[in-house]
Amino acid sequence: MQPLVVAGPDDRVTGSTPRQDDARASITRTTVTPAPGTSRAEADTGKQRRRGERSGRRAHGDLTTAAAPFPGTNILRLVMAAVLSALCLLTVGGAILLLLLWQQNRASGVLTSQLERTWNIFDDLRRIQRIVAFTVVPVATTWIALAAINVKRATGIRRNPIVAAASLPIGLVGAWYVGREIVSVADDVVGQASGVVLQAVFLAVPLLALLRIAQAAEARNRPARVAYLVGAAFLVHLQFFGDLSTIDQQSTADEWGRLGAYLIISALLQVLGALSANEAARSIEEGTRHRYDLRNRFGESLLSQAAGRS
Repeated sequence: MQPLVVAGPDDRVTGSTPRQDDARASITRTTVTPAPGTSRAEADTGKQRRRGERSGRRAHGDLTTAAAPFPGTNILRLVMAAVLSALCLLTVGGAILLLLLWQQNRASGVLTSQLERTWNIFDDLRRIQRIVAFTVVPVATTWIALAAINVKRATGIRRNPIVAAASLPIGLVGAWYVGREIVSVADDVVGQASGVVLQAVFLAVPLLALLRIAQAAEARNRPARVAYLVGAAFLVHLQFFGDLSTIDQQSTADEWGRLGAYLIISALLQVLGALSANEAARSIEEGTRHRYDLRNRFGESLLSQAAGRS
């Protein structure tokens, strides 16, 4: 491409007046010379590429500004798994007590002192379960907040850690309130079923928060959904069949075997929930680390290309 010709003050155009010549002489023109080997089509292509990169950053985060995730999510996940495992063991302990009590009653009967001692142990298991259950909530809430922060650092996609962390206590408190004020006071099966459905809706609040984090980290969604289904099944079992915290000590001897079997089923649901929750958390951690590694390598390649061109 030829450079543009600059008209100097001494140049004259045929047929012009002296006043026009003086006006042209006072104008300074700038010659724009394209870089060697660069065409207008290539310049337009570069603009389109930059627009595509900006839109890609809005959808997938800035690939050249990766920040390493904060450590500690795996430790919190292991603590959460240990606490959930402790809940399962407590439920199994209550089931064993009831089944032994039922077997003893069938074999030779149960003395009043033995029955009182068994129910005292049962009360101790309930208190420990309540403490452990209140312990797992802040641990899981902290993990969700840290996971949201790490996803933002590793991918550039914003996920509000406060909203994500608040989703778990909101969902649990809502499910507990519905169970206390609606399900427990319902007189028919329809009222109880409606309350359980509303509990499942509250339980879906932390699920949606986890799915948003998993989507940003490009992690698997199935473990979180399985954990939600197991949690909903546990709520149904809790409301209609009972758990360690809802066993009535005034139950008759004939009901001890059935209640022990219900506790075994509850323990199995808790085991499945703990495994699926741990897998969901691990998949988000692995997806976050994978996205960070990709962005970090991409940034290093851009820096090396820029250094080679310079």
